Amino acid sequence: MSGICGWVGEAEPGVLDAMLSAIEYRGDRTDTAHAPGVALGYRWWGGRPGKSSGIHRAGPHLSAVAGTFAPPVASPAEALPALLAAGADGMAGLDGAFAGAWWDGERRRLTLIRDPFGVRSLYYTEHGGVFYFASELKQLLAVEGLPVEVNPVALHKYLTFSFVPGEDVPVLGIRRLLPGRVGALEGGRLTVTPYFSLRESLDPRLEDRKTAVRHIRSRLKDAVARRLNGESEVGLFLSGGIDSSGVALWLQEQGVQVKAFSLDFGEHTTEKLQAETVARHLQLPLTFVKVGGEDVGRVLRDLVWKLDLPFGDPVTGPQYLLCRAAREAGLSAVFNGEGGDQLFGGWTSKPMISAELYADLYGEDTREETYLRSYHRFYGREDELYTPEFRARVGGPGQRRALLKPYLESDQATTFLNRVRLADISLKGSQNILPRAERMSNAWGLDARVPLFDRALAEASFRLPPQMKLHGATEKYVLKLVLQRHLPREIVWRRKYGMRVPVTEWVLGPLADTLEDLLGPAALDRRGFFRREYVHRLRVGRNDAHELRRRRIGEKLWTLAMLEAWLRIFIDGRGRRPGAGA
Repeated sequence: MSGICGWVGEAEPGVLDAMLSAIEYRGDRTDTAHAPGVALGYRWWGGRPGKSSGIHRAGPHLSAVAGTFAPPVASPAEALPALLAAGADGMAGLDGAFAGAWWDGERRRLTLIRDPFGVRSLYYTEHGGVFYFASELKQLLAVEGLPVEVNPVALHKYLTFSFVPGEDVPVLGIRRLLPGRVGALEGGRLTVTPYFSLRESLDPRLEDRKTAVRHIRSRLKDAVARRLNGESEVGLFLSGGIDSSGVALWLQEQGVQVKAFSLDFGEHTTEKLQAETVARHLQLPLTFVKVGGEDVGRVLRDLVWKLDLPFGDPVTGPQYLLCRAAREAGLSAVFNGEGGDQLFGGWTSKPMISAELYADLYGEDTREETYLRSYHRFYGREDELYTPEFRARVGGPGQRRALLKPYLESDQATTFLNRVRLADISLKGSQNILPRAERMSNAWGLDARVPLFDRALAEASFRLPPQMKLHGATEKYVLKLVLQRHLPREIVWRRKYGMRVPVTEWVLGPLADTLEDLLGPAALDRRGFFRREYVHRLRVGRNDAHELRRRRIGEKLWTLAMLEAWLRIFIDGRGRRPGAGA
């Protein structure tokens, strides 16, 4: 529900206003501050607790923070300089959903910081001798004269992961500060260092089930409580799964009124009954938001624009509509249950563990290759999908595997399960789930609260022995033990199905005309990235030979369509709002 921007150097004063105007949906108030060779801008919604009420000014110091700390403070912008000045001690417990900037005029140093898990984003670039930074990519594209050229290497990664991992973004010359990092710009040189990372430290006392349950229950309750900013009523996106159901329970225990919202895909809905069961058990008002392909098609361009980066998970369209419904219900903050799989050994762990145990039976894939294939996009299909010209631009082999080695071969964890957890948290969680959830919430003036991505809770999860996470075939075992006396048994102990967006039915049905515009022969030839034959095969409903699940057709087509829509808005249109003109 807020955003920052600024520069160090000599830039045109009007650029700051243009950067703030690019994110009008992030607030109804703005503040700007200038000092010799530096400028800061801040946009926010007034009257909401836990947010800074402007840029903090203290002599030669300026500071701005988009977002909130956990637990909340009256003014994150005022608190930030002292925390950063204290170094490691000041940041030892720093948590929340924030991106901040501090200009130390005495040392002429700019310090940027991003929250531990990456709920909030922060990008930067250098142009014409000026260092620019901003909460969103489209703000940097508002800088007059900035070259806007596609980064093929970043697109190559997107086509494997369905999001763009790492520091690079799909625009050459623009980078992002990764979660849990501090960047210090001094003397024209940017130095980036981590202030937070997870490390396995198994506690033998937690091998006792009762001890483990007490420990994790306490951390879970604290995580929810730390993200309440005095609201008497909040929203909750309730899937019917154990994670969001647990968040509902702990919100109620804090005495907060909860309005629940759940998606309804008609005959394709998989968890409607479970959501109704939880809402009835906890006596929550529950609103189902009906979503079909036509609904998503009507908002597609605005969805892509507000996502800011390409995200190829088809859940983004339904999320956008879910957030709109919550805002229309008069809410300003929404909680969700994202993070349970990443912290407590959710369903993605089992195929990785199986591959590790039976590697000799299933070929010669490395750990990294097995993980990359688990995204079910285009890893291993590049020669079928890419044109020779695009293939030549994406760089050499090993780039995507290199992203995984720090986690899957990490010395920060000795057990293979926790290495998979590190990869899932750092990539799928911090660079996909969290930023897209934040952007869809902020698209409608909502504050996204993600309590399971909590620093103390995550550290506690890495003290748990692996069998408390994946117990035989039972995933998230300790979480189920925590909740088994508070939620219906059929919710706690049922097999996980997850939310299945009926994207194949959409792209082959009501969105077929949209797909023709984005991925038809004329569009493919004009862009020159993808082969007609492969895309056509998907568009007529023919799956890859090795793939039996029909939903993969829709997931792949959606990934390609979102990329082309993003390229039109952010590369061809320099990030301007669709329909806004030049």
